[in-house]
Amino acid sequence: MKKVLLIAIILLNVSCLYKQLDCKIIKVGTFKIDDPTYDFKSIIIRNDTIQIEKNLTLNTVSKYVVKWKNPCEYSLEMIEGPNDKMELNKGKILRIKIISIQEDNYTFEAKMDGIAIVATNTAERIK
Repeated sequence: MKKVLLIAIILLNVSCLYKQLDCKIIKVGTFKIDDPTYDFKSIIIRNDTIQIEKNLTLNTVSKYVVKWKNPCEYSLEMIEGPNDKMELNKGKILRIKIISIQEDNYTFEAKMDGIAIVATNTAERIK
């Protein structure tokens, strides 16, 4: 009985060391992604259900439906954008998982349906 109690206390203490992500603080807002590795810059304006992405590198604008799977995971489905991008992304879902949150930014993993690559990037809050 003492061992069970000791294990329970240890598990409780260890679980308290890991801060739960408060993803609701990045559910709505304006964010900037600047990735010099791929020469990619964009501004993201997101509310609860719609995300508008202004690609500053290509000077294009795309619009997505946002569906939240849980507080830290959501999917994006393109509903407006350049014709070539619309054709490429037709019927595909981009899945986003928030993996860390700092005071002024968050880090996420992104994976497109049908593509094995998982991209990791950071978005900085600007509003």
